[in-house]
Amino acid sequence: MVIHEEMTMYKSLLIAFYAVVLAFLFCFSAFAQQTTPGDAIETTNSGRINWTTGEIMATGIGVPSRLAVNPAQARAMTERAGFLVAIRNLLEVIQGVRIDSETVVENVLVKNDVIRTRVEGIVQGARVVKTDYFSDGSVEVQVAIPIQGAFLDTLVPQTFGGISIPSRKPTIIQPQPEPVPPSKPGITPSVPEKRPDSGSATPVPAGPGKKEEPSPPVSDSQKKELPSIPSVEPEKKVEPVQPSLPASEPTIDFKGGVATGVVIDGRGTGLRPALLPRILDPQGQEIYVGKIVTRTNVVEQGAAGYAKEVQAAAHNFRVTDNPAVIKATGASGKGKTDIVVGAADAEMLRRLNSQNNFLQYCRVIIVY
Repeated sequence: MVIHEEMTMYKSLLIAFYAVVLAFLFCFSAFAQQTTPGDAIETTNSGRINWTTGEIMATGIGVPSRLAVNPAQARAMTERAGFLVAIRNLLEVIQGVRIDSETVVENVLVKNDVIRTRVEGIVQGARVVKTDYFSDGSVEVQVAIPIQGAFLDTLVPQTFGGISIPSRKPTIIQPQPEPVPPSKPGITPSVPEKRPDSGSATPVPAGPGKKEEPSPPVSDSQKKELPSIPSVEPEKKVEPVQPSLPASEPTIDFKGGVATGVVIDGRGTGLRPALLPRILDPQGQEIYVGKIVTRTNVVEQGAAGYAKEVQAAAHNFRVTDNPAVIKATGASGKGKTDIVVGAADAEMLRRLNSQNNFLQYCRVIIVY
């Protein structure tokens, strides 16, 4: 009987141990899904932006209040204080987020009170990610808001986005000859006689039955009086001057078939992430963002995803299973958020997109 009770107790302890281990592993895996080593994280003084998961995060620490009358009230007041500090820090992080190469969120909030009110409302409703309690009674609260959804809907202009129309070669219209009015019966239409220009030495052809009279010789004195006619050279076609560009070779890594997305390798170019990054060709012509996507897709999915590793980006669900990988040649704009690709890669990207329109659905990941 005693042995049976000991075995039962041993089994209970073993089950409890495994339960604790599983709980620990579950918490660890949940944290790992939230932040992984390959995530593109931008850290600021007040918090951080995870451009891979699309979250803006901040923390705040609250200390116990002397006004609390009991431990329960003290903990509640401390948690509230930590939450308010985290919200304040979150707003500071948001103000520094780059919208595009020329604008940060703070510029918009200063100019537009309506947008500022909406952003503050979104921040007030931030999700509490975790709460840590310390032995001295202080509490650290971490909060976060998603970039996609309400935040982007507030900042992206209502007029943003459109669907590009494939370019077509211009139709060349050939000049048509003027119509000749029909002649009346018995009347021969008169053909206007082409007269020579004044000063021309070409004789007028003689009519039928008449002999052509030779032109009278020109004396030396008359030659001196005649104005000299400069020789006219045939007009040369002036070609438009194109800026000299270095010859580019395609850097695209693509296994063929129909492309399902694109990964832009912008490492080493000084590229920085933004909410609305553009892809440009060497002439500065826009290949991707506002002229080709719809506003709804940008708000729901974000204009582009970001990563720190090309391999991880190529296997990301955003670009599905057959993306093309292109090496960027530089970063453009004041904020260095626009990606420049070579001429050959730009042409290839346009051609691949024409098959599946993956750019319209924001299937873009940028590695920096």
